[in-house]
Amino acid sequence: MQAVRERNPHHIPCRFELPLGKTLKLLVPKDETAGWAMAAARTRWKDAHTAGDGYFMFCNSRMVSTSTTLKSLDNKHPEEVRFVVRKEATFG
Repeated sequence: MQAVRERNPHHIPCRFELPLGKTLKLLVPKDETAGWAMAAARTRWKDAHTAGDGYFMFCNSRMVSTSTTLKSLDNKHPEEVRFVVRKEATFG
């Protein structure tokens, strides 16, 4: 992981643990928010999404707000930032 960080000093490696046991790895710019990272992950995630699906991200067993910056979550250097994504049915 240290080599990845050295090659990409302006990015943070992120691992998304998605529903159904899938994993997605992304390099996200340091100044972006968790909401931006989730949008990028959903774009690359190949499963079908329906309009009634809501996705919630957790980091370190805490729910992450979409306005949280990634550099504030990057506190276990040199490890990647791990997000657990949970899918819930929403109505509205």
